[in-house]
Amino acid sequence: MKLISDPKIEAILYSVKNKDKTVKEIAAELNDKPSRLYYPIQKLLTTELIKISEEKQIGNLIEKYYTSRHLFSEEEVIKLEGELAIKNSASLLTHALWTFNKGLNLLKSDLEKTETDKNQDYSRAMYGEMTVSLTNSEWVKVNEEIHKLIRSRSKEDQSETKEYTFSLLTYESDSESH
Repeated sequence: MKLISDPKIEAILYSVKNKDKTVKEIAAELNDKPSRLYYPIQKLLTTELIKISEEKQIGNLIEKYYTSRHLFSEEEVIKLEGELAIKNSASLLTHALWTFNKGLNLLKSDLEKTETDKNQDYSRAMYGEMTVSLTNSEWVKVNEEIHKLIRSRSKEDQSETKEYTFSLLTYESDSESH
């Protein structure tokens, strides 16, 4: 359960999302020692959260390149679905809680700063909630449309952009009674 909620694990997953890397390359990027990454990388391999994309013979050594590309689709959307999600359900739920908690901590910090500095107009987190009546197919379509909207935004001027994490959780309101 601790695996995917570990910041080092998350950093490794994102490090090899777009470019396959060796342990040495990952360690250099994370400012860590390669020897401290072998255990978490082995755990990630065991749970299929990363894969070996290539092996190269360098002298007497075999250098392995790792990827997590299979977990991601379209930009920063991590997708754990089907058998992979079922096999790693505890980790997936822990990761979701950890991600929501990061956002809530930023929101709390922003609200506390706004309380003391009335002139602050910058916010790093937002919370919104809405309940609507939909059929199941409408609900699925709304979720797809939200993802599509995020992916289709204009990418003309990237100079002023910052990375934002969207953790969208939608659920059946009365499902708590089931």
